[in-house]
Amino acid sequence: MELYEEKAGHLTEVHAEFFRKWDDLLTVEEQDSGRFRSQLWTMTAAKREKAGRYGTPIWGFGLTRRCFADMLISSYSNETATTHQKIHRHTYTFVRATSETQTERPSLLSGHIARGDPVSLSMEPDLLCLQRGFVTDLTPTSVTLGLTYPIDVDVLLSRTKHRRTQETPFVKFRIDKDEMSSGIMRMRNNIAQLLYKGGDEKRRKLIVDLERPYYEPARAPLPAEIPQSLNIDQVQAMHQVLTARDYALILGMPGTGKTTTIAEIIKALVERGKSVLLTSYTHSAVDTILMKLLDAKFGILRLGNVDKVSLVDCTRS
Repeated sequence: MELYEEKAGHLTEVHAEFFRKWDDLLTVEEQDSGRFRSQLWTMTAAKREKAGRYGTPIWGFGLTRRCFADMLISSYSNETATTHQKIHRHTYTFVRATSETQTERPSLLSGHIARGDPVSLSMEPDLLCLQRGFVTDLTPTSVTLGLTYPIDVDVLLSRTKHRRTQETPFVKFRIDKDEMSSGIMRMRNNIAQLLYKGGDEKRRKLIVDLERPYYEPARAPLPAEIPQSLNIDQVQAMHQVLTARDYALILGMPGTGKTTTIAEIIKALVERGKSVLLTSYTHSAVDTILMKLLDAKFGILRLGNVDKVSLVDCTRS
């Protein structure tokens, strides 16, 4: 009891309810990802790809493909970058296997697999998940993977009952999104950090206790800081962020101009002599905003895995 009081005596029922709510939601998400995770072992690549292609659209974006079936190796490279050290040693590009009886398949871009995603590589039906890697490039017709180990097809075939023949001279692979690489544990840890004794007390008050955030009107943007191209909502969002002392949240549907607004806010803050940390859950989201800052008259230091950053050439400090 003394240990409990020492570690958790500062928590209120509001804190406990906050943790229960978000832990339950993460558990539901974890169970859902587990359903997709098991498909690698319970569905063939063709069935999984078809199930994803014609499954229920998510958030109105249509296709939900989590697997590429019948992929052939088209090129290989083990060259290391001259200016940046890559975290993988071997690069393979795969394309679709085609035949006269097959109808044209949809673009590889129409699905849940994207550049930077972790994936598993398999040879059906004997060698499932023989290697893990990640997507370094993705086009409508090809996908490029960064792998730690080389693919020796003859050695792999020797471990199976299959052999190359004149009818089937090429070995087909399947590429599945690696559902094991979820951030559930990190999310749970972030929630716990809010509640630990001696943890992030300031954000606990703001996020859990819902303490009111404060704004300072004196920090409001001057007319010269507001571009004429912004609409009323974007100007209001810019005003809210620049006057925030604790935090400000911007909510907008896709296409409403959030990226443009964030870029203009960054420019205004730098003009005021501030340093800005731009971060996101994905590398692509950061790159999208940085694309709007390529002509900015200030230094940008881009941090991240070189294999997953699109704007390596613009990295500067």
